[in-house]
Amino acid sequence: MVVFGIDRVIEADVLVIGGGGAAVTAAVAASQQGVKVVLAAKGKAARSGNTVMIGGGFSLDGESAANVCGEHGANLTKTKDDVFRATVINSFYLCDQNVVEQFTQEAPAAVKQLLEWAKNAQQYFRFNAPVSSWSTAGGQLSKTLLQALKETPGIEKHEDTIIVDLIKSDGAVTGAVGVNAYSGEIILFVAKAVVLGTGGYQPYSFRNTSGDVTGDGVAMAYRAGAAIANMEFLLFLPTAVEPKNVRGSVIPMLMNMPLYFPKKIFKTTDCHGNEVAIPSEFHKIPGGNKLTRILYSYFLGKAIYEGYDEYGNCMYYDFSNSTSQDIEEFFAAFKQNSALWHRPGFYYRVDIDELKRYVLQTRRLKVGLASEYSMGGVEIDDRMNTSIPGLFAAGEVTSGLFGAFRGGDGVAEMLTQGGRAGKSAAEYVKGIGRSLPDQNAVRGIVDTIIAPLNNSGEISPYQVRRELEQIADRGFNFFRNEEGLTSALDQIRKLSQTALRMSTVCKSRRYNLEWMAALAVRNLMICTEAGIRAALLRDESRGTHMRVDKPAVDNDRWLLKIVATQESGEMKFATRAPVVTRMLLPQGKVATIPEYILGTL
Repeated sequence: MVVFGIDRVIEADVLVIGGGGAAVTAAVAASQQGVKVVLAAKGKAARSGNTVMIGGGFSLDGESAANVCGEHGANLTKTKDDVFRATVINSFYLCDQNVVEQFTQEAPAAVKQLLEWAKNAQQYFRFNAPVSSWSTAGGQLSKTLLQALKETPGIEKHEDTIIVDLIKSDGAVTGAVGVNAYSGEIILFVAKAVVLGTGGYQPYSFRNTSGDVTGDGVAMAYRAGAAIANMEFLLFLPTAVEPKNVRGSVIPMLMNMPLYFPKKIFKTTDCHGNEVAIPSEFHKIPGGNKLTRILYSYFLGKAIYEGYDEYGNCMYYDFSNSTSQDIEEFFAAFKQNSALWHRPGFYYRVDIDELKRYVLQTRRLKVGLASEYSMGGVEIDDRMNTSIPGLFAAGEVTSGLFGAFRGGDGVAEMLTQGGRAGKSAAEYVKGIGRSLPDQNAVRGIVDTIIAPLNNSGEISPYQVRRELEQIADRGFNFFRNEEGLTSALDQIRKLSQTALRMSTVCKSRRYNLEWMAALAVRNLMICTEAGIRAALLRDESRGTHMRVDKPAVDNDRWLLKIVATQESGEMKFATRAPVVTRMLLPQGKVATIPEYILGTL
């Protein structure tokens, strides 16, 4: 097959795009159905994206943990109905309940399969019986997913391959075009179906995720004509700002979790030294309730927002009232509790003793709020179909399960949805012939890919990325208002036009990082614009979308998903009600997000 501008053609029944848990489980599930599977990963399969950075765990209902997974000490009072109810409530009722049904019913088998792979890979996940959850870390999960690939040898892997756009024929997705990062080869993947497992998007300069979370799958699906939704919702967590060698670590979030730090010995202050505390009425919320994470964004975020112009995204954990012995014991407990998953004395790259010495010397730790997860993404149904035939999606790239807040486990989500997406894609391709690619469509994608190499003396992709991050930092962060969002939208529209002239200094295709940055920022631009515009439309507060000028949760007017599609090259928006299966949608207004949380108890 000879196609304009294409260096190599690869054929498959199912093409899976992504390198994390959702993509790997989708590839395995599809391959187990006897179809030819190709896995294209931007980095290394099972070792790229945010999967390798996981610092928490995953959970099930107690009965499934005991009877399906063999954990006979599990808390049997936690039922599937409890998981369903908590997921819906934590989503602020913005989830699609049919997708939640799929999650609660199929998660047990997905978790059991993961535990079997972990055992074969000699990896340990600690079971916490009272909450029916397993603790793990990214390294252990990565090795477990590698075991899954090892046990499924029929999958053809193409690593370090950046998929740039999807190909359609007769209205259905039939492949994709990508670039090998090292050789610069432009590759056409011809497939009967495509599964996206590419993760979410993070548009900020301060982050606690990997740097390549640029919304690639969301943007590709959008350009292909798929609907995307909930793009305004991003989850923020306390994250280290200083010292510099710890910047970006989520250890400040862990300092509030008894699993890692059993005794809290610090207070939180703004940059003027005033204490910022979560009010006492919220202390009655059970520790396992993930809605407590929103409280950090709300109360800490409000204090940061009020001083942002002067100090930026920061505040302090103040240890001034703690003795040196308190601090020694505080970090000793952390070192012991993290040793199950990390090399002795470290939490990922952070030397725990070095951090302890810093706190002993300064008696404070500078923290800010960084985005950890994006709830928005491609619209799916309970079989992981998107709105385009032949295109499936799973994990953080989707928008159906968590609504306005990820009140469940991202690990369980990617396992369950990945497995279902792979099975659904395999069922779809059986009996379908392979379509030849549209030559004009391929030519257009190739022209887009090489444009930054052909442009000269315009603007660097790195500069575009920095300007995009500054726009998001100022107008689309953890607290928002109409003025800031309107300004951000105006700026990003102008930047989108400027980005058309992106140019690389080096014109070689071989491992050209600036060229790769140009391909990625194009996707991040689409996701960020969609998020800003949805946030501007949603003139209420809900979940992780916090409007200082519209603080109420307005169920009468805004218990709706905001959906974006591309029509004639323009981003168009519509709304729809969430899918309801069991739990009726509430009515009325709740004055603030914290009051909504109290009302769920």
